[in-house]
Amino acid sequence: MNRTSTRRVAAALALLFTVAACGHDSDKPTMTRAEAKQRTQDYIAQVLAAFPQPVTAVAGRENDGYCFKDDAVSEEDGRVNAVTEKTLPGVPLAKHAEYVAAFRSKAEALGFTSTGSGTSLYFTNKSNDFSASIVEIGDAERTLQIGFVSPCVWPDGTKPPG
Repeated sequence: MNRTSTRRVAAALALLFTVAACGHDSDKPTMTRAEAKQRTQDYIAQVLAAFPQPVTAVAGRENDGYCFKDDAVSEEDGRVNAVTEKTLPGVPLAKHAEYVAAFRSKAEALGFTSTGSGTSLYFTNKSNDFSASIVEIGDAERTLQIGFVSPCVWPDGTKPPG
């Protein structure tokens, strides 16, 4: 698989993560978008602190995903989920397993449950519906990427009238 294909797969998985995080109960109050974003950033900071040091993290995706109506999956419903991703350039391929193990350990300590094994792991937190991942991206010079995605939230915490 070439670098472009690998990035497309990673992007597709991130999109799948974003859509899967939306869930049901779209009328109930939620945390705000700002609170959700802060939580994803807090999770990233905690995981970075658990990695072998020093580690360099470069900003990746730092935007919102859009959530869709349960009965019309191609129609946005006004909710968003906050996404925070970082890449870890410079981690030697021989050290990836060590970083993946550190990610798994910290994610599990934070209440996440793994849904896979290997060097690409996906996690969910049943207590708050956040998702997490650590994946290898790229081709020959694979780079680790970590990410956290919030559940679908109303930007201001409550469904707008209408």
